[in-house]
Order: sequence, then structure tokens, then C-alpha cells
Amino acid sequence: MTIQQPAFATPREISRTRRLAIAALLIAILLLTIKFALFLGGGAQTILYPFGIDYGEGIVWQQALRIAAGNAYGSIAQYPAIVFHYPPVFHVLSTATATIFGADQLVAGRTISFLSTLLIGGFAGLIVFRCVREEAGAPAAAICALISSLVLLTMWPVMSRAPLMRVDMTAMAFSFGGVLLGIAALRRPILIHAAALCFVAAVFTKQTSVAAPAATFLTLWLVEPKRARAGLVTTVMGGLAGLGALIWSTDGGFIRHVFLYNVNRFEAWRLQWIATALAVHCLYFWVAGVGAWRRIRDRWPAYRGASLAGIRAQRRAAPADAAWLLILIYFTLATAMSLMIAKSGSSLNYLIEWMCVLAVMVGLTMRDAASTAIGPPATAARLQSVDVLLTAILPAAVAMQALILPAMPDVTTRASIADIRKLVEVVRVAERPVISDDMVILLRAGKGVEWEPAIFAELASKGMWDERPFVRLIEEHHFAFFITEGDRGDALFDSRYTPAVAGAIASAYPVERHLAGYTLHLPAAGR
Repeated sequence: MTIQQPAFATPREISRTRRLAIAALLIAILLLTIKFALFLGGGAQTILYPFGIDYGEGIVWQQALRIAAGNAYGSIAQYPAIVFHYPPVFHVLSTATATIFGADQLVAGRTISFLSTLLIGGFAGLIVFRCVREEAGAPAAAICALISSLVLLTMWPVMSRAPLMRVDMTAMAFSFGGVLLGIAALRRPILIHAAALCFVAAVFTKQTSVAAPAATFLTLWLVEPKRARAGLVTTVMGGLAGLGALIWSTDGGFIRHVFLYNVNRFEAWRLQWIATALAVHCLYFWVAGVGAWRRIRDRWPAYRGASLAGIRAQRRAAPADAAWLLILIYFTLATAMSLMIAKSGSSLNYLIEWMCVLAVMVGLTMRDAASTAIGPPATAARLQSVDVLLTAILPAAVAMQALILPAMPDVTTRASIADIRKLVEVVRVAERPVISDDMVILLRAGKGVEWEPAIFAELASKGMWDERPFVRLIEEHHFAFFITEGDRGDALFDSRYTPAVAGAIASAYPVERHLAGYTLHLPAAGR
């Protein structure tokens, strides 16, 4: 039986492919750079916008104020009370930045988030550079790294969260920093401890940041078990030290808030955002899928039939294989984690990690195009004929995806500044507390956030919070008025206000006015 050998590229195919690869790469980098410039401009505009953009910004701001004041993670049994959804790292960073630079805390928090996003892009590029350099040389690796970094900053969920005062981007920056150090630890074992500390910081920024350490330590266990154990020890010790300090300083409140009170109902309709993300970024997913398939196809023969010891020896000899394995495991775990978007109150933030790892895979897939474009002819000659066309098509697909993806959205046009300022002034002169879906308005008016609608609706639905005392406060007109997005019957309103609370608002605050895109629920005349 004759075994058919793969047909390698001919000199004519190599010459044509090189020209096409150079053109496709240049166009892709040009379009991605234009999108990056728009991203920077839109991000700066958003950071300096003085009012709320996202529902979660106001509550994160209030949490930061309470953490700085030393009265966080307290009892929620009596009004006023707020829930602390996350550990305190981001809040502390935003407060420290605002204090050191004398900045507005909303601007400080948004700046940290935006800089974290740029840092994630840089880490993604460095991860790709380390993986590709070993096989294609530094110049080709630099091209792949640049594309990966720029691709990451064009992705819809990333752009939507980058300039907001939310914890997500900072947690991702720590996670990607840990992955980069974990890959570097394949050659420099001491760096596994630095990676571990990054993972601890990520978890204490957002407690669900577990995919990156899981992928890193699983990969290291397959390659260097002793190194994996050392990193796990540092991670566990650092995590326990931080957890113990927070439990002690909050009398156990940290555990209650972050793990017990942070509850969500399942809402299947939110899974449509995953389908939307797949559709919007379909070419990126295709490029990454082709890259993964080619990598597995090319490297599988070296591992087929080998024992675990043989696999470990092979991966030690080819560190790029271990790095690719880490990224594939990370992508699989991030895909599974994206299903958490089905929780009520969730948003695009649950797709961020998935998209960021996808950007790394896109960058890795550019290896053959980059090496064909700038490498010696022998590099391109190693390509099978079946791959020649793909080598030019893949960067062209990246260019097309960059072209059709929307630019950084202008999120500051929801309502006129004049109307929002008018609403802030109405809140400022109120003699009683105000409950608002837009909690930045409360803080701008000098009021504190004393109750957050969405999380208490979740707690009440789970029987973890008795809403009856709060309903009585509404009936007794304890509040000046309510500010909501929409009204009863709207999905968003109904997700934030239980039937009992909504009914009490309708009865005690029957007068409705509309201002700055919000509904104001006011008491009847004379109340």
C-alpha cells in the first residue's frame, strides 16, 4: 500500500502567496490601526463623560466609597443597605488613583478600566510573540503580536466595557498577566510564583476569574508537574491569606456578600448574546478555528501513541506546543464560562474573557502568513499546497472582519447634558432619599446609594431578603421619588423590581414624569 505524501508548495505558489500575504497583512494592520485610533478617541470621550453610562457604574462607585470609609460588607437586614458584589481590589485602586491625582472618582475608575484594557492587549501580543518567535523568528512574531493586540481592541464586548467603572477589565488584566508569566515559567521556573500572585489578584478583583489559572496549572501539570504544584501552593497560600484578612476585617461579611448574596436567576433569553457575539465576530472565530485545526493536524503525529512521560518530554522540547495547549484549554474554559451570561442582571461582561482568548488565537494563526511574508523562501516552502491559499486568505479575513465591525460607540448621547443636569438638581433638592436605577445621578447630586434595585430583587426572589419592611417604607412615603428605566411590564423594570415593590411604587407614587430618558415616579399632590 502506497502512502500518499503531502504536496508541498511550488516556487510559483510561494511567490504568489508571498505577495498576497504581504498585501493582506498590510491591509489588516491598516484597518485594525484605524479602529484602534477610533477606540482611543471614543474611550477618552467616555472616560470624561460626567454621568452614568452603565447600570453598574454607580453601585461600584458607592461600594468604593464605603470600602474606603471602612464600613463595607455589612448587614443588609435593614434599610439602608447595599450588596458588595465583588472583592475590593478594583475599588481600592480607583480610590487610590482618585486620591493621589486629585481626580473625580468616576473618571479615575474609568481610567483604570481603560488602561487595564490596553494592558490586556499588550499581554495578548506578548503571549503570541513568545509562542510564535520559537518557530518563525522575532520579525514574524512581532507581526502576529501586533495583530493579536489590535484584534482584541476591536471586539464588541471589549469595546463596550473598556471605558466603564467596572471590575471586569482589571480582573482580565491580572488574568492575562498570569497567563503570560505562566508561559514564561516554562523556561524560567521562578516566574510561576509571579503568575500565581497575578491569579490571586484577579480573583480578588472578580471572584469568577478562575479560567486562566485553571488552564495554566493544568497545562503545567501535563508538562512540568513540580512547577504546577509550586504555583498552586503560592496561589492557595496567597488566596487564603487574602481571604482570611477580608473575613477578619469584615466580621465574615465578605463571604456573605460575595458568595451568598451575589445570587441570580436563570434567564435563557440572555444566551442569545452568545449567538450575537458569534455572528458579529464570525470571521475571527473562523480564523481561530482554522488555526487550531492546522496546529492539531501538524503536531498530532509527534504525540500519537506516546506515553505521558513521552508527551511531557516532547512538550519540554517544543515550548510552543505547551503554550498552544494552554491557550486551547483556556479558550475551552472561557467558552464554558460565557454561559454565565444567562444569569439575570448579566451583560456583555461575561463574554469578555472569551473574546480576549479568541484574539490570542487569531494572532497565533497569523504565523504562516507572517513568516511567508517576511521569512526566507525555505520557510514558505515547508507549507503544504493545501495551506498556501489559506495563508493569504486568513489575514484577508481578519482585514474584512476589522472593516465590518462597528467602531467604538458613542455612549454619551443617551440624553442631553442639560436634561441630566436638571435631573441631578431635582435629586439634590429632594428632602428625602431617592431610589434610582441610575445611581451615578444620586452620587452627582450628593446623595448616597442606599438601596440597589436589581440585586435586592434577586435576593427577594430567592427568599434571602425580606422585602416587607422596604415595601412599608414605600407605602409610608419614606422616599422623595423613584427614578427608573421604563415602567411596569418592561422586561428591564420587572427584572429590577419585584411585584410587591412595583405595586407599592405604583400605589404610593402614582404620578409619572419623564426626564433625561428616565421615568420619575412621584407622590400625589400634597404628599
